[in-house]
Amino acid sequence: MALVTGGKRRIGRGIALTLAAAGYDVVINDLAHDEDADETVRQIQALGRRSHFHEADISDAAQVEAMVEQTCAQMGATINVLVNNPFWADHKPFLEIEEADWDRTMDVCLKGFFLCSQAVARKMVDSGGGTIVSISSIHAQAVWSGDTVYGVAKEAILRLTRSMAVELGRHGIRANVILPGYMDTEHVFGTEPPSAKVVDHPSRGFTPTFRSSTPEDIGRAVVFLASAGGANINGVALPVDGGFLAT
Repeated sequence: MALVTGGKRRIGRGIALTLAAAGYDVVINDLAHDEDADETVRQIQALGRRSHFHEADISDAAQVEAMVEQTCAQMGATINVLVNNPFWADHKPFLEIEEADWDRTMDVCLKGFFLCSQAVARKMVDSGGGTIVSISSIHAQAVWSGDTVYGVAKEAILRLTRSMAVELGRHGIRANVILPGYMDTEHVFGTEPPSAKVVDHPSRGFTPTFRSSTPEDIGRAVVFLASAGGANINGVALPVDGGFLAT
């Protein structure tokens, strides 16, 4: 079973559906239950897998603990794969950043990753291991004007992941991070990505493949890291960016 936080739409939905297509039952989490959440659950179930939605604020430790306990109880299974994918971005110039901007971004993009990882890892220790994949960004390794708070949080995810890899590996738990590049977040699951020759997207001219990544691209990377093919991959940052960081 997989748990995908921030899983009801865009990258999260793509990850959840790709995991379902690979044979996982998938529980999705987000801050609010709405039609997007129900639609993602329906699409997972249409792939023949079990699913449900759990509403929780992942920056609240009590809510995270309850989510993990209830997920295992409702699904009658242990969590084999955790995908940390909550999203919050605040792009303000450095001199205009307020304390509330900093706190909110760190709550969602760092504290929430830690709380979910710790709660699930405790279950994984008892069940013999598992995989934790955190979704960061190319903003962790490249800098743009106005991305201070977001970029710092995304870089911190890499450090958190390395700590988990070192401390949890002895328990059979692997932790890795994915760095998405320019994204086509509206791409429809199961369809071909647009040809590089016809892409009208900011990625053109910046990305060597001349196309943006799709949510399904990110999902495939998650499935690989959770699979036997990734069985001895631990503590790495994997760009899925068409070569952007290589330029």
